[in-house]
Amino acid sequence: MPRDAHPPAALPTETPAPASDPRGLRRRSFLGGLLTLVCAAPLAGTACTDDAPPAGPTPSDAGPDVPLGAWLVPAGTTLDPARYALLSAAMDAMIPGDEASPGAILCGAPWYLDQLLGAFRSEPPRIFAGGPYSGRHGGVDGFSRFTPLTRVERIRWQTYLEGSKGIAEREFNGPVVGLRETYERGLDALDAAARGDDGKGDAFTLQDQPTRIALLQTADEAFVSLLYEHAVEGTYGDPVYGGNHDMKGWGAIRYEGDRQPLGYTAAQMLHPENG
Repeated sequence: MPRDAHPPAALPTETPAPASDPRGLRRRSFLGGLLTLVCAAPLAGTACTDDAPPAGPTPSDAGPDVPLGAWLVPAGTTLDPARYALLSAAMDAMIPGDEASPGAILCGAPWYLDQLLGAFRSEPPRIFAGGPYSGRHGGVDGFSRFTPLTRVERIRWQTYLEGSKGIAEREFNGPVVGLRETYERGLDALDAAARGDDGKGDAFTLQDQPTRIALLQTADEAFVSLLYEHAVEGTYGDPVYGGNHDMKGWGAIRYEGDRQPLGYTAAQMLHPENG
């Protein structure tokens, strides 16, 4: 699962023209450079298209999507449906896209994060994919078999995702707020900001893309940074973790994915420009 953090790109000084439709490595170090190839930078001033993309694909094992406003929520999410829709609206504002250059929604980035938050609903937990190969270029698919956790790893990840919850073995360094609670608080704060002081404004999920971008610009910086990191991972990370649906994110940045055990010839390594 994700390890090192990338700082978010600078927020824009201007918001883009209104969208016509409101729908609209940290895991791998190469993403830091490849992000410059993406059509729309996070919270960019312009998107690839004037229209936000339609809500993304249904995970094959999750059942039918349920529409919630302009967003689709897969069955079986860890977050409640309203917060999943909020997550989708926020990630879409950060990495917009369309069929020609898929962004966070078409790549399933919200589903990626949601599955991370609910990693312990499966056994073994969906934390570390196995190996050594994905099977995409030969060899046996080991990525889809997740690795059992040691006792210490289990405590570490449960504490990180779920919080300490007053459990002694999780609180040797004091109380910990889990990632899920951090997201619930952050998403609720985005929605509250969208609705205004009197609470009568439109929900965050109903705002057009420029307004969502503006709201993210004034939101808690640490939360926005965290959200962006996970949006990137879910858009461009390995598909085994639930994002990068059909490898659309890799296609958008012209990355072919893992090549093992096929690898590269010496000529390809010396002259990658020749393909």
